[in-house]
Amino acid sequence: MSRRDIAKSYVAAQGSYRQLKKLEVGIVDHVILNEDDENIVTAGGEKLVDSSIGYAKVRKITDISSSQKTLLFYAPFSPDEGIPLVGETVQLFDLGGTSYYKRIPNANLNIGNAKEDMDLGQEPDEKKQDGGSNYSEISQTSTATSSGGGERKRKIGEYLEPETIHNLRLYEGDKIIQSRFGQSIRFSGYNNEDNEFSPTIIIRNRENDESRNDLAPNEITEEDVNKDGSIIALTSQDYKIPFQPGLVDDGGSSNFETNPIYAELPEEYLGNDQILINSERLIFSAKSQETLFFSKGNYSIISDGDLSMDFGFGGAKLDFGDEVWLTTDKNSANVWVNTGDGQIRLNTDSSGNSPGTNQREPLARGETLVDLLSQLIDAITQQVFATPAGPTATGPLNVATFKKIQGQLDKIKSTLNFTE
Repeated sequence: MSRRDIAKSYVAAQGSYRQLKKLEVGIVDHVILNEDDENIVTAGGEKLVDSSIGYAKVRKITDISSSQKTLLFYAPFSPDEGIPLVGETVQLFDLGGTSYYKRIPNANLNIGNAKEDMDLGQEPDEKKQDGGSNYSEISQTSTATSSGGGERKRKIGEYLEPETIHNLRLYEGDKIIQSRFGQSIRFSGYNNEDNEFSPTIIIRNRENDESRNDLAPNEITEEDVNKDGSIIALTSQDYKIPFQPGLVDDGGSSNFETNPIYAELPEEYLGNDQILINSERLIFSAKSQETLFFSKGNYSIISDGDLSMDFGFGGAKLDFGDEVWLTTDKNSANVWVNTGDGQIRLNTDSSGNSPGTNQREPLARGETLVDLLSQLIDAITQQVFATPAGPTATGPLNVATFKKIQGQLDKIKSTLNFTE
């Protein structure tokens, strides 16, 4: 941009700033949050919801005479900064013919500068204004008492309760978005041990309980990928992810028990570009199309629980380029293969025949085979042959040999593998 363009932009900006008239401060009395609010503007009988959400009724701190029902509504100047609470002090100004409010930064992320009953000292005596009757108007976040002399109370919200939420530690050049509730998004380049340029994005849904309970309100904290609520970390180079599987307690111990046999875990989650998604439950859903996983390196699933796959309307095709090991010897557990009336085909093509011999050889049933062979030996040992001299004696001379073989037939049967 040329110096002339810069000068033009500066002049235009100054012109906009001159429109900031009467920069004042006020206290929020009511905020329009949803379409049910009776203060939403209507036009032609229809509610202008989009044009009303986020607007706040504000009492200027210099206003000690206006009744609550005559207070003006102000538009949010920066909606992305969050909606204010009742009792929160905000800046007020006019710009381009519109009256705006802007939240005032505060070290307390959760409730900001909001206080209960903050503006009641400036509230005019409405009992006197309406002739001693009950208060004529009650906001959604206040309770009016009768003319019996009770105090009027206004909370900062109908259901919002103050919580201890801490600001995040900053590194040079950081951009951080933080909410009242412990959610945050950090864009950082130097949040690593050596403060070396390593861009990271960390998205966090909740500050962990240990941080919230053990730190003083004015202390700062930092994201913890193991203890915080659901967290996504997109990291690079020198940012080391201190990841531990399972739930990690305050002492740093994890409840994860399974030690992988085949998976090769990195010694440190450091270097290159990495993405960590860590939560107590993960749900991935493809509503109408495929779910695809690509991995140039090994693909490992490590779990303390079961592995189950339920395909209600499709089969499975597995193609492995090397040996396949299926073991349950750790707990001496069974392996079940159940096809109902379907077939189990070993080393056959799609026709069910052997590609080499083009034959289909059924597997033998061990128990049935032993029973038939036993019957065959019995029949052999009981043979009688007809001769010209008359029938022979029963059985061959080596009957004992056949009986010995018969006694060993059970060796045919496997003690670990069974079929139908």
